[in-house]
Amino acid sequence: MKLSIIIEKGDGELWGRIENIPNYLPVTSGKTQEEVTGNLKELLEDFITEDGTAHDQWQSISIEDIEFEYVYDLSAFFEIFDDVKVGAIAKRAGINPSLVRHYVAGTKYPSAAQAKKIEDAIHELGEKLREVVLA
Repeated sequence: MKLSIIIEKGDGELWGRIENIPNYLPVTSGKTQEEVTGNLKELLEDFITEDGTAHDQWQSISIEDIEFEYVYDLSAFFEIFDDVKVGAIAKRAGINPSLVRHYVAGTKYPSAAQAKKIEDAIHELGEKLREVVLA
């Protein structure tokens, strides 16, 4: 089973939540992505075996069966991947770097199209980095 953890930045911490569980919305915070993930795993374990019995749709699932993927807001992404520079990604995406800095700071919000351009630029950079061979 695969679940998406949505990571956001707020008030000096990272926040995480999992939205695709019927009738349950685990939310937690932490200083690192790993801490947020660990906290969410604990919440899920409690949910799966609440009162000593598994919830019906989770009876055959253990926490080890769950694979997590991450979805980031821009502020959290640039906090976690702090070696990726906002200006460089903005340039690669063809967006004004000042505007992207506003997105990252949370003073402005990207449209879906702008967010997709930024996401594509990040993926493009990742693909180029995968091609690197050092001598």
